Order: sequence, then C-alpha cells, then structure tokens
Amino acid sequence: MSNIPPVYLNTVLPEMNRWSKEKNELTLKVSDWAQRFTDDGFEGLELWQFHATLVDDEEVEKIRTGPCPVKIFNAYCTTEPEEAEARKEIAELALSLGATGMKYNSGKDFDRHDLYIESLKEWRTHFPEDFRLMCECHRGSTMADVPLANETLDKLGRDKFGMIIHGMDNNLETLNERFGAYGDRIQHIHGNLSKAGPITVEEAIERVELLNSFGFNGTFSIEFTQGMRDGLTQEELYANAVRDLKVLRQALEAVHG
Repeated sequence: MSNIPPVYLNTVLPEMNRWSKEKNELTLKVSDWAQRFTDDGFEGLELWQFHATLVDDEEVEKIRTGPCPVKIFNAYCTTEPEEAEARKEIAELALSLGATGMKYNSGKDFDRHDLYIESLKEWRTHFPEDFRLMCECHRGSTMADVPLANETLDKLGRDKFGMIIHGMDNNLETLNERFGAYGDRIQHIHGNLSKAGPITVEEAIERVELLNSFGFNGTFSIEFTQGMRDGLTQEELYANAVRDLKVLRQALEAVHG
C-alpha cells in the first residue's frame, strides 16, 4: 500500500456561486465532471453540501456511483441545538454517499458553546467509530479560538473528533500553534498552493516536509486556487486546480515516496 497521502478535489472550487447567499443556482453538476476529476488525478471528492442537497435524487445517485468517490462531506448545518434533525439528515446523506469524513463548523455564540459540545456529542453517535468528524474552525466560530478548541477536544474525546487546517499556506507561527494544541487530531489539510501565485515543486516539498515534521499523517484537498476572487472562468479555475494538484502530488511523492 502506498504511503503517499491522497489528494481530493473540493467541489466548492469550480462552483461559481460558492459565495452566493442564496446558493440556489448551482453552476457545477458534479456527475458531469466526475470522470474528468478522476482522469486528471484527483483521488476523490470533498463534496460541497449543496452539490448534494440542491439536486434531485438521480444526481445524488450518479455522484454516489460515479468514478470519483466522495471521501469527505463538506457540511454547512450548524451545531445549534435546534438543528439536531438537520444534522441527522446530513449524516445519513453523507454516509449514503460513501463519505468517510465530514467537515463542519461550530456556532458563533460563545455563551452557547457548551450547548454546541452537547450537539457534537449527539451528532457523533450517527457515524461509525472510524468516521472522521472534523472541525474547520472558521473565523467567527467559537472553535476558531485555539485554547477553547483545545479544551473542547478534551471534553469531546480526542479519539472521536478531528481538525482541519489550511496547512499549505499557514505560516510557521500558526502551524506551531495549531499542531501544539491539536497534535494528531489534525487529520486533513485544505490546500491552497497559489494564494499569492503558483508555488514551485521545491517550495511545495518544503511545506510538505514541514507538515511531516509535525507528524501530520492525514489527507489533502485542493480547496482554493489562484484567481477565485478575480473573475476567472470555471475552466480557468479548474485548470489552476489541476496545476496545483500536480505540484502537490510531486511534493508528496518526493517526501513520502
């Protein structure tokens, strides 16, 4: 078995309405692109929730049985206690699609954080033991507070909950802080290899070696790429994502191969 970590495509990347508040007009039909994703070297999908919830049952089935498997479900339901049923439905959907991990974010009200912990404990019961339930910890959410998130992991049980970071473009200070707090709970990297322009293979190798020095042993996805806020077309953005994938793949093979 290969020791080289897999790299997935986050389907939010080529979705042109990714930041629309309504999120009701999709510009990407995942099943139409799935073979292309596979042919271009992505080993699975981090599926944006709305690519599965704003489509009909036929499209969901095509995604489930398609050539590029769903590995991580990128969920947007909240940890508010009132949304327990929505969390259950998302869990059922993710598992039906074959996902073995899920990204989520905590709520934003620090006064309700203890309620979020209880919500997460209950949500975890809907998944198998080896399922990776991982917090992305967006700015503005309670879990973006690193000391509080670290304390929360202790309360939740570190063996049942993971974390996601943006490890390809975080600075050393941030990586020291995150790995110092979360350790091997960091299970997945949301990759951006061209935030300030494309990086070289040599630069990517240095970054992968740094993550390796912290003991990172998880998976990657290409979540953002050059030009996502610059009006590039869907084809241009996807071409940049494939370019970034090739760079990351070469770096991973150099370090782990």
